Amino acid sequence: MLYLFMCAELSDNIKKLYVDDTDVNPVEYSFKFKCTKCGEDAEKINNFNLHEKHEIQGGKGEATFIMKCKFCESDNTVLANTFEPCLFAQQEEHSDNDKRKKYGLNGNKIDINNYAAIMQLDSRGWAINDFLYTALPFKVELNSGKIMDCQFEDDGSWYDYDDESSEEVYITDFKYKIEKGK
Repeated sequence: MLYLFMCAELSDNIKKLYVDDTDVNPVEYSFKFKCTKCGEDAEKINNFNLHEKHEIQGGKGEATFIMKCKFCESDNTVLANTFEPCLFAQQEEHSDNDKRKKYGLNGNKIDINNYAAIMQLDSRGWAINDFLYTALPFKVELNSGKIMDCQFEDDGSWYDYDDESSEEVYITDFKYKIEKGK
């Protein structure tokens, strides 16, 4: 099982950061894959959303993403689900250490207090080469309760201004990692 971890430096007036992904407005997550059977990179960026599931041929369950490798013809799949819903400014507020321990995420190379594991990926036949986050629509909830739209620049930053509180709002040093767990 793979997990998509995210972290960022949030200004003090931000309560939480999350992907604006709902049943009504599902988000397309973009990844670059490599076939684990033949070692070839998929030629294009592949998108899927967490709200659609597809039956795997032969009655072998369901997957969020199904694609045949163009080079070796193997049927590869990814079943993706939300794991932790958001990044909080105070990371210890959201860390469910028991849940992370159950899935083998304690003791990994990831510092548990700095990253949120936002997605669980059961990948069969695909290795993940890259995650493209700049097109994702994020929401930022401020301590005041105001919600702002956020879309990151290529350098992993976002800057805005809250007119109501007359404060700058910013996120810098956005990073992600893909790590193995149970």
